[in-house]
Amino acid sequence: MILNPDHVTIAVADADAAIEFFALLGFRKDHVATIDGGLPARYMGMPGMKAQHITLALEGAAYPFEIQLLEFEPIPGTDPGAHPTNLRKRGFNHLAFRVDDIEAVTAHLVANGVTMLSDEMDYISRKLRLFEGPEGITLELVQRGGSDASG
Repeated sequence: MILNPDHVTIAVADADAAIEFFALLGFRKDHVATIDGGLPARYMGMPGMKAQHITLALEGAAYPFEIQLLEFEPIPGTDPGAHPTNLRKRGFNHLAFRVDDIEAVTAHLVANGVTMLSDEMDYISRKLRLFEGPEGITLELVQRGGSDASG
């Protein structure tokens, strides 16, 4: 069965900005590949795909975890009616990162200009906080052992 999460892939318009953002969370650039058709493009069902594929590895993780960025050429347009931070839309909802000190991580992110999308909440023995990532995706901090053990 499943052992642990391995990676999440995010399509971005500005890979440098996304790399800088995820560095705030402890991810470091591990590998960069150019996709210009070929096997990777066929695997993804887009035989003519052209993109930079950038792998960011989480430093110090007990189990390897990566964020893989795809910067397509040309950059696809955006649909303002389907903004990713709308948690009611179908499909991708959010990615959560486990942390030891949610207040300290929140302060670090806010000090670096990251937009918080919620107040901190205790839920099912966890402290939770939503924030906005590259391309407006919704991300979440999770500190296990919150004060609300009732769920």
